[in-house]
Amino acid sequence: MGLSALLGLLLLQTTPQLTAAERFFIGRLEGNGTVNIIFQSQQTVRDISRGRMEGGTLVIDQIVQQQGTAPRRRQWRLTRAGANRFTGTITDVRGAVTGEIAGNVLHLSYRSAQGPYVEQWITLHANGRTAHNRMTFRRFGIQVATVEEVIRRLD
Repeated sequence: MGLSALLGLLLLQTTPQLTAAERFFIGRLEGNGTVNIIFQSQQTVRDISRGRMEGGTLVIDQIVQQQGTAPRRRQWRLTRAGANRFTGTITDVRGAVTGEIAGNVLHLSYRSAQGPYVEQWITLHANGRTAHNRMTFRRFGIQVATVEEVIRRLD
């Protein structure tokens, strides 16, 4: 066996396989859904994202357009912290993002820069092209907002 083949085998053994969630978020994506904020009328939300792997980190550049507000840019950086766990950052989040994968569901938890505690469940559909995103926002233990969104791969 040649040196390059041996190095290739070693690289395969030390590089973890991408999860379905990581594979789903690589490339261009579009999300469309609704935001329900307590004591307000329902609003639409749309986001455009582009994901890539940088080393072992999933990086997602995103533009979020919520009805009635100016578009905002965010960047997600998620790195594996074990077989089914992630840690990372999002530019408009206070502190760390933590997450875990169970089957086809990616569950993330973090505190938004505006204060509410956020839990997010992204359920990947079997077709590999779409996912359902459900987010809940809690302040003092009370649910103050939800987001329901369908995310589609554009690539």
